[in-house]
Amino acid sequence: MPVELTAFNGVLGLVLTSAVLIAVPGPSIMFLVGQTIAVGRRNALRGVIGNAIGTYCVAVIVAMGIGTLLMRSDHVLIFIRLLGAVVLLGIGFQYLLFSRPMLAGGKSTPRKSQQSLVAGIIVGATNPKALIMFGSIVPSFMGDGADRPIVYLLVFSLIPIGLGLVIDAAWVAAAHVASSSTLFSGKRLRLFNIIGGGLMISMATLLAAEALH
Repeated sequence: MPVELTAFNGVLGLVLTSAVLIAVPGPSIMFLVGQTIAVGRRNALRGVIGNAIGTYCVAVIVAMGIGTLLMRSDHVLIFIRLLGAVVLLGIGFQYLLFSRPMLAGGKSTPRKSQQSLVAGIIVGATNPKALIMFGSIVPSFMGDGADRPIVYLLVFSLIPIGLGLVIDAAWVAAAHVASSSTLFSGKRLRLFNIIGGGLMISMATLLAAEALH
């Protein structure tokens, strides 16, 4: 089979497999939906960017050969995931207890914007899907005979990163449409803020449970 066709099949297979894995609701999507409901679409989109940054950090670590160490070291994984869970739990409680209702298109404070970006990085870096994606799925579609495996892995890792940006942004848009309806204003929007904080707390709980399990 020609090298070009083999490479094309590898990219196509990676696109399809990554799309399925990313689209299935998990920690990242739950976090982003919670952000959209609690602090608005703009902050949630910053969370999308942060999630991509954190996820690609995992790709870089795996590409540099540290991924094997992390996947075999339960103590390191437990520490990283529990740290992320604690931070997200605190942010979730802050939204749940102290956030004010935000009208659709309302202005977001720099603090909330920064929180969304940082929280997104934490979610991406501690998402168990990232290790699965870059530790096994991406390398399996790289093909044989890669003379520079680290470079190839980093380049191929951009495919699920790009897909993740598109799919996550679509989830944010869908959540925004639901939360920005005229039916959800005032006290009802406050209810959605509570739901958003609850979703983030749930995500943190799932992350901690995954680490302890």
